[in-house]
Amino acid sequence: MLPTLPQNAPAPYFVVSPHLDDAVFSCAMLLASYPGSIVCTVFCGEPAPPQRTPWDSEAGHRDSSEALRARVAEDERALAIVGAHGIRLPFLDSQYGCTPSVAEIADALTRAWRRSGAPSLVAPLGLYHSDHVLVADACRALARRARLPTLMLYEDALYRTNRAIARQRYASLSEEGCRVLPLADTVATALRRPGSANAKWRAVRAYRSQLRAFADPHPHDLVEPERYKMLLIDQA
Repeated sequence: MLPTLPQNAPAPYFVVSPHLDDAVFSCAMLLASYPGSIVCTVFCGEPAPPQRTPWDSEAGHRDSSEALRARVAEDERALAIVGAHGIRLPFLDSQYGCTPSVAEIADALTRAWRRSGAPSLVAPLGLYHSDHVLVADACRALARRARLPTLMLYEDALYRTNRAIARQRYASLSEEGCRVLPLADTVATALRRPGSANAKWRAVRAYRSQLRAFADPHPHDLVEPERYKMLLIDQA
């Protein structure tokens, strides 16, 4: 029997986003379908002194301080389009160094999630990028700490296009003692309400600097259906 979301689940979801764009790129239809959801972005710290990295330069920014200001503004516009609220944690993106531990991220996420009323948690699968893997591991640590029986996962756009990486990640979760199952059809349908696809595309386009860095104003993967799974967590 396929798992379903609880009937009495709080309306706003708590979607964990490694960077300022990942939640919208991967989950904007879900967010637009459930206005009032929360997006908690982990890597929003500003290096001191400012740094200049290849990615920020490709995005059109002079340094990390300018990049963070611009990216937060883009994120605010995108979240407004899908009706979500943003929470931002002060950890540094791996491109700036000083990467936090899984435990540090899990602690901060737990506090933010509980202050938000502990709504239904949605976490990245954790594909390819070291920051994504770190956040995914921290989300599972949070789920175990809170003794959640299940955790809803989203496949990280644009990295999900590499199916070999996705298969490896699912295999590693299985080795960890977790079971990954598809959502029930009724739940999957409920995550795509009328108008949500249009809202997603408008929200995606708010991230102008990141689309510039990708050198692709219309990444094909961002118009593909969003992919979610349910993770059954072994509490042993």
